[in-house]
Amino acid sequence: MNSESDDWLDLLRRTADAVEAALAGFDRWQDGGERPDQYAVDQVADAAALSVLDEAGVGVLSEESGLRAGSGSETVIVDPVDGSTNASRGIPHYCISLCVVDSGSAAAARPGATVMTPVAGLVRHLVSGEEFTAVAGGGAHLDGHPIASSGREHGARAVIGVSGRPGAELPVWQVRVLGSAALDLCAVACGRLDAYLDLNSNHGVWDYAAGILICSEAGAWYGEADGRELFHLSHSERRGPIAASTPELAALLRG
Repeated sequence: MNSESDDWLDLLRRTADAVEAALAGFDRWQDGGERPDQYAVDQVADAAALSVLDEAGVGVLSEESGLRAGSGSETVIVDPVDGSTNASRGIPHYCISLCVVDSGSAAAARPGATVMTPVAGLVRHLVSGEEFTAVAGGGAHLDGHPIASSGREHGARAVIGVSGRPGAELPVWQVRVLGSAALDLCAVACGRLDAYLDLNSNHGVWDYAAGILICSEAGAWYGEADGRELFHLSHSERRGPIAASTPELAALLRG
């Protein structure tokens, strides 16, 4: 890990700290936000995150407040509370998800390219305090300790996480629908789950950006249901992220 990576992780940690502090005395968990798909907790957490990121002068793409330019080629993709429906119902499984992406290196290699290169990611469980981190080329960690995916190749004993309502029989042992894509992807990265997929291809990039980087650095396979780029800066586009402990298990899930 180099000093630049340390700086990005420090910024992401300070952002997560600000969100935790803002929610420490929060008591309006069931209140709605300005949009039908939003809760008050989303808005409070977003304001806390932006207070740190705006001061740092970086670009931001947030689920709650959209895209704003920064002073450089890097953008922080923010889901202030991933799993806010869980939070609103008192289910203790939700997190903040933050991922730094860089458009500069892609543009230099391919003029006009819009591919984003992930640089650093952090997912912090807002109940347990567990913190998953990764930097490109530096491995993935849980609370500072290296992690790796399970290495499972077959479905017979595989436990996977999904988003959506399972319909057709999935070729695995058991399925979990836990309500936080970022935490599910981190569970794949550390071997708690063997795979994760979005059955409806309906994820915003903030749902999975940090989790996909963490999975990648933990040695997991990852891709998109229709072969599209996973990293982008569009607030309206949706994707179908897939992560699996091995390419063999991914192939089984993709049919």
